[in-house]
Amino acid sequence: MPNIEYIITAEFHVDKGPSVVHQYPETLPGYEFLPFFPELMLPDQIHRREEDFTLFLLFRNKATGHFHYKKDANCTNDIYYMYTVVKNVSDESVRRGSVIKALCVITKLSYFKHFRPLLLICLDKYFSANDESLLAQLYAAINANDFTVNSVEQPLLKRLLISSVLDLPLSEKIYNDEQFRHRLLGIKSPNRDIFIRKDLSYNSIVTFADMKIPVKVPMLQLPDTVGDYMNPTDLNLKPNLINLLSARLATNHHNNELTIYGLSTPPIIVLINAVLTGKRIIFLSYENSAGHIIDLILLTLKIVSGGGILTGLLENYNVFPMIDVSKIDLLSECDSYLAGTINPFFKAHEAIWDVLYDIDANEFRLASSLDEPEVSKNSIIGEDARFLSNLQFSLFTYNDDLTTLQLIFRRHINELIRILVSSRNYNDPANKQCSLLMDGVGYYWHSDTSKLMEMSCYQLISSRFQDLMYSGKFAYSLLLPNLSNELNLMIDLQHHLQKLYNASNMSSRAKVHEREIWFNILKYLISGRSLETFLLVTYLIPPNSSTSLQSSGAHGGNMTIFDKNKGIELLLMNLFNEDDQVKSNVVMILQELEDNFFCGWCLNNFMKSNYVYEVAFSELVDTQ
Repeated sequence: MPNIEYIITAEFHVDKGPSVVHQYPETLPGYEFLPFFPELMLPDQIHRREEDFTLFLLFRNKATGHFHYKKDANCTNDIYYMYTVVKNVSDESVRRGSVIKALCVITKLSYFKHFRPLLLICLDKYFSANDESLLAQLYAAINANDFTVNSVEQPLLKRLLISSVLDLPLSEKIYNDEQFRHRLLGIKSPNRDIFIRKDLSYNSIVTFADMKIPVKVPMLQLPDTVGDYMNPTDLNLKPNLINLLSARLATNHHNNELTIYGLSTPPIIVLINAVLTGKRIIFLSYENSAGHIIDLILLTLKIVSGGGILTGLLENYNVFPMIDVSKIDLLSECDSYLAGTINPFFKAHEAIWDVLYDIDANEFRLASSLDEPEVSKNSIIGEDARFLSNLQFSLFTYNDDLTTLQLIFRRHINELIRILVSSRNYNDPANKQCSLLMDGVGYYWHSDTSKLMEMSCYQLISSRFQDLMYSGKFAYSLLLPNLSNELNLMIDLQHHLQKLYNASNMSSRAKVHEREIWFNILKYLISGRSLETFLLVTYLIPPNSSTSLQSSGAHGGNMTIFDKNKGIELLLMNLFNEDDQVKSNVVMILQELEDNFFCGWCLNNFMKSNYVYEVAFSELVDTQ
């Protein structure tokens, strides 16, 4: 399969309007049914900027092979990215004194942005020389390279684990130890067309126009993640996130699925709830570029997907990164969508949206059609409070790269989905072959009062989200059946670890239950798959508050391993449990982890970070 499948050029003359100039290697299948195709490549207001980019998702009909702008039941699940670079070129022979020129590639590669330097070079040369052969040269140059990191894609849970373990000295180990790198990624035959970088990605060199240009290739890819989750290169992610957090809710309309804390609900919570309940969402900016709006759309996907925790957004939600008024009929066909636009027409026509984010004013609006009386006044639930606290502290106080923010996104979405599906208790008739090792599944609340309050707050969202998830619009990667081991044994590790994490001053009856939990976790850990699942889940246990972040920031250092992995800290703390049976089970769990290639390497780094745990473990092994 080629890296890029089609190259298309277009231009816009003020007197002639937009038109496609060339298509290579052939006319796009179904092009005749996409009369607005040139407009897709040329965003509104481009004459006000020297350069921009735009993005669209295309889907392919199973029978005809034609490309569709909107996915329907006849399309495959493959997503094609139509990535366009656009330049405003001076030309005194036309009105306005410039001509808009654009070049796009259609590719399945989600890291399409890394082709930008190549596309801009080709765009300049192609229009300067009016030489169609340059498109053939670009097509051949990019497709001559093999960008494959691994011929066999790693299981999703393994990819989630690797992309969670970003606090250990993983980068240095991967960069310097080829054998370790290949074993971690399951690489049998290394691809000699790519070479490792220090930032957990690869480089491939594309030769075009007598230049050697590097193209960055992610080490691994995750569902609904556009770009590279392990090493985000978008310099605008932090400022965009800060703007999102500082936005205001400019509406008098209340909706019990969106403004769950009344009109003081933080807009980022409104946005997350809007996606989880399948609302029609518009991002609008007249002052900013198309690229800026698209980056905010992609940031929203990064937050709500949690880097592979919630999947199906790109395939099923109707994501239109850039849209104009000619597509209003298309929007009217969608029950839910996430769309960006430069045209202010949309703001005045709220019949076509439920939530509108006015980027220029940095405010969110709700459509009047959603207005309804408040069912009850909710206090902010613990998970939302932790999320906002950790996010704000990491952004404004803590000196860290983007990996901490991603861990905060991932943990929050995971916890939130567990709240939303708790009432179902993961009952899935299709998975009757799996056996539950011990009772206790779903989100863990430390008291019935908290459970009643928080489930009540999210009751309507839960009902709507479950409808969407169980109808196939969304998928939760960590549903309990997905975590079963090779013997089809299940235990809700997240539920039981959080129960232990929140326990204090346990009664003698609770201590018996504590022994039962550690014993059943040990029974579950029979092989590499279950051990890696256990390690992943330990990373997803959030701290009770932002205290961990604050204590690290106060000392001016990076977050410790145990600030980021509360679950593994809980495990190691129980080396000092007063119950000998618990200590024995914890030691055996650690020994199982030691025997696993990746888990053992991680455990060794945990031990090095706290010598007390290392000594305690060694002494307990010697006395067994």
